[in-house]
Amino acid sequence: MEPLTLQSLQCELRKLDAQLAEARTAEKKAALTTFKEQAAQYVITQQEVLSALGYIEAKPKRTPAKYYDPSSGRSWSGLGPRPKWLVGKDLNDYAVDRVPQPWWPGDDA
Repeated sequence: MEPLTLQSLQCELRKLDAQLAEARTAEKKAALTTFKEQAAQYVITQQEVLSALGYIEAKPKRTPAKYYDPSSGRSWSGLGPRPKWLVGKDLNDYAVDRVPQPWWPGDDA
């Protein structure tokens, strides 16, 4: 058996590093192939992958408007401080999902 010298150990280390790099590349290629097949099978989009991996944050969903002013087109979700256009006004008059009132007094139909 050959004596273990620094030079022979470094040579062995280079060979092992090369084998390690080849094995890592082969396994990575196999994993990417499997991932590509599954992404196609389940119709996974690039956005979904990046979001699942944490590279992009999902945008917070907007809360739908609960109050609407038809004269100005402004709306308010009911969250946060009351906007100036609603200060001192009855919220029921501006509710989006309110029950329509009869347009003529005494007309209940």
